Amino acid sequence: MSAILLSVKPEFAHAILDGSKTAEVRRRFPAQQLPATLYLYASSPERAIIGTAELTCIERPRSADVWRLYRDTIQISRGSLATYLEDVEDAAILRVDRPSRWAAPLPLADLRLVVGVEPPQSFRYLTDDHVQLIDSWSSASIPIADSDSEGEIALGPLAVTMR
Repeated sequence: MSAILLSVKPEFAHAILDGSKTAEVRRRFPAQQLPATLYLYASSPERAIIGTAELTCIERPRSADVWRLYRDTIQISRGSLATYLEDVEDAAILRVDRPSRWAAPLPLADLRLVVGVEPPQSFRYLTDDHVQLIDSWSSASIPIADSDSEGEIALGPLAVTMR
């Protein structure tokens, strides 16, 4: 299963994780092998991965039809949606399922340090190595305290050597 780091405004990320938002609107999104795991990065002011959801379907309606078709699942006002989709002929609707909120978020500083990933403006693909590091963090749910003199950072079952 492919993995995607998806940047989402905090209110929408939390709505996905509490199950009240089951579709995410994007101006564009590439074709994708499904299902895929979405790692939800709550953008500023939170700036952390806060959980995951499964991307089950990508629909591509005309932008003019998005409000009529998805208003009960997208958790955005009609005016904000119209502004967001201005000058876009077709939108991408990401259908999500199986949300999982993490006990402890993976903050931006640790995402950069431990995983070596910058948060995307919209989305980015994650490698298997990225996924392993992120999943180790989420299962450990222990923030980085400090590093030893050898340059290793202990994170639950994970140790990352800094070079």
